[in-house]
Amino acid sequence: MTILYFVELFEVIGGNELKKIASFNYDEESTGAVSVEVECRHPAIESIMNEGIYDYKEAKPGKLYPGDGIRFLENLKYNFKSNGLMATDVQKKVVGE
Repeated sequence: MTILYFVELFEVIGGNELKKIASFNYDEESTGAVSVEVECRHPAIESIMNEGIYDYKEAKPGKLYPGDGIRFLENLKYNFKSNGLMATDVQKKVVGE
């Protein structure tokens, strides 16, 4: 049994419609890095993966990258809550039962 943590990223269209762009996944038993499943091409995905995101949760200087694991995942919602993109809270599901 493995617990998979994930955050979904949506594009907000017309103020109330959500279009899923990607799912960011973290499995503690794997490499410890966050992987991404892209639903549709969007420039934000490449930016997130290559340029990183800010650590608003702990207000630490510098950026977080997928290799930072769960900290990266936890900060997605703080980086994307306006400007046409919205990230969910960290969710979890059990896989491999």
